[in-house]
Amino acid sequence: MTTLTSEFLNALATVVDAGAVRAGNVTETLDPGFDKANLDADVVVFPKSTEQVSATVRLCSEHGVALVPQGGRTGLAGGARSQTGQVVIDMTRMNQMLDLDSQGGTALVEAGVVLSAVQAAAGEHGLSTGIDLAARDSATIGGMISTNAGGIEAFRYGTTRHRVLGMEVVLADGTVLSDLKRVVKANEGYDLKQLLIGAEGTLGVVTSAVLALVPQDRDAVTALVSCPRADDALRIFRRLHGSPRGTLLACEIMWPTYARMTAAALKLDNVVNFAPDDDLFLLVEFAASDAEAGQMALEELLADALEAEEASDAVIAKSGEERRRMWQVREDSFEADKSLPHGFWYDISVPHAHMQTYTDGLFARMAAIDPAMVVLMFGHLGDGNLHLTVTRGTPMPDLHDAVDHAMFDGLQAIGGSFSAEHGVGLEKRGHLARLGQPELLEAMRAVKQVLDPKGIMNPGKVL
Repeated sequence: MTTLTSEFLNALATVVDAGAVRAGNVTETLDPGFDKANLDADVVVFPKSTEQVSATVRLCSEHGVALVPQGGRTGLAGGARSQTGQVVIDMTRMNQMLDLDSQGGTALVEAGVVLSAVQAAAGEHGLSTGIDLAARDSATIGGMISTNAGGIEAFRYGTTRHRVLGMEVVLADGTVLSDLKRVVKANEGYDLKQLLIGAEGTLGVVTSAVLALVPQDRDAVTALVSCPRADDALRIFRRLHGSPRGTLLACEIMWPTYARMTAAALKLDNVVNFAPDDDLFLLVEFAASDAEAGQMALEELLADALEAEEASDAVIAKSGEERRRMWQVREDSFEADKSLPHGFWYDISVPHAHMQTYTDGLFARMAAIDPAMVVLMFGHLGDGNLHLTVTRGTPMPDLHDAVDHAMFDGLQAIGGSFSAEHGVGLEKRGHLARLGQPELLEAMRAVKQVLDPKGIMNPGKVL
């Protein structure tokens, strides 16, 4: 690793505003986010325009200095880690809502805008982003594009990839590639933005994007449902999702150990104590023409699920506070990890048709490794995305490979994915190398070589 020279740092300071470069002891004034290594470069630049991003990238290209793009630093796969000799390009000063077209249902935003800000601005016009996730107050649009974030509403509106109509990005030599389309249909050759979405900053720096908005949801009715098995949860999902009486807005699943440990840590045991000990939980939100119609429809649909023995019991939130507590058990997911630390974390997708057999097999495989092993599991049932921590509460580095193999055993054969929505970064790079199709990996390397021949864009990530 090399140390950046004072001459380079002086040159860097000339391409951005005064005070927009911080070097040395940056963690005294900046939060590294979810990964303490995010700011190890100890040099951070804060551009406020596409021109400044372009000038920064061009300067780094000329000097062979690697760049690590960052937004809210909420990533969970190591994609924003940096090291000495690199420059972190922090996009949070580019945080403007440039335009919101309520007629066309589009929003033009800079990359540093956080998701909740776009949601609030769209909501003033009766619109929504069509994507939501727990880190909404800190996750930036640029970061979400770079990781192709998914979240709660992906089963309805797709991932971030499906919400982006147009995009502006700075390539590895400083070239600005601007294609800020505001329409769904635009067949004008290769859709290059799709290469950059999900590339985790390894091909360029996203500076702005046009997002497709959707009508804002009507007043939702929220319920927490207990059910014996994953297959039962899927039957309830299909019952609600396919009902002509309203719209299923969210369907989150929690296995009992995760739900009960999280609730206990939050002192919210009363939220989950209505259910049999071994039952899974579904957190659902449903809407109809108005709140009263939604309440009636959901009550009757859940009554049908109870009669069919798909559900064991259900509680419908009677107030905003009850709803908040239910969602807190689902979204404060790190509380369970605090109770049982030293775990290995996974983010996978499992096809619905194989959900029961895969999860049954997973619990058995982990128990075979160590009977003390605990699997903390929850996820977005509608699209089959599961988040898991495998732990016994004590360090177990010697079991890492065994747990990995048990986690991924048979997953590809059933059409699943080892990396659902948080990207590859550094944490899953080995998984991609081992599980990825060689021809696809070679094609990825070819794209990387063409767009970043010097290898300065977030090096070492993904590939």
